[in-house]
Amino acid sequence: MPTYTFKSNKTGKEWDDTIRIAELDAYYIKHDCEQVIGITTTLSTVGDVHSKTTHEFQDRMKDIHKAAGRKSQMFKGPKDRNMIYHNTDK
Repeated sequence: MPTYTFKSNKTGKEWDDTIRIAELDAYYIKHDCEQVIGITTTLSTVGDVHSKTTHEFQDRMKDIHKAAGRKSQMFKGPKDRNMIYHNTDK
């Protein structure tokens, strides 16, 4: 169900409520309010994809990196460009 922002016609107070679209008209009448149209909120996660993977996947990536050779270009991410796995060939 979507979350809507409402504004009271009497007091001007704003609040959020989660209701069905079919119940909107009755909600307006019951609470003597109107819907506030604004900017939508974007949900986001923190962290990179590698930190959210299973240990089995990470182990498999280590095996691929070892088999790829000395010039493997497996990076953690585009921001810091650090390698995930340390080069064991010194």
